[in-house]
Amino acid sequence: MGGLLSILLIIVLFFYAYSLIIKLIFRHKMKKIEKEMHKNGFEEPKEKEQKIHVDPNIGEYTDFEEIE
Repeated sequence: MGGLLSILLIIVLFFYAYSLIIKLIFRHKMKKIEKEMHKNGFEEPKEKEQKIHVDPNIGEYTDFEEIE
């Protein structure tokens, strides 16, 4: 019975260590990609205000709201 418990403990520890290693590798890769993007002059897109052009010949504009 003690052998089965130790095997289960080893399996749980192995999966925990594996998940930690995967997270560290992913973070490292993402930081590397981010540095490359900034190095190449890429910046995160900023939200631009879009002006709504309403043709005066169309008529009155009504804004509808969704009701749940």
